[in-house]
Amino acid sequence: MNCPELRASIARAGITNRKLAEHLGLSEQAFYNKIQGDTEFKGSEIKGLAKVLNLSMKDVNTIFFDRDVN
Repeated sequence: MNCPELRASIARAGITNRKLAEHLGLSEQAFYNKIQGDTEFKGSEIKGLAKVLNLSMKDVNTIFFDRDVN
């Protein structure tokens, strides 16, 4: 996972980690662990983040799967 790019996407969206954690149904600590790369995001969590952060499929692949899609 590309943690710096995920954090940058969160910052660009202007949404707090607390709000994102609530949206995903996670505790703040669990969300923090995931954005640090300590644990992986589930598919449903990735989908939720993509929607809230307005991420393109290319962004999702770059951030969560470390690959670029054209």
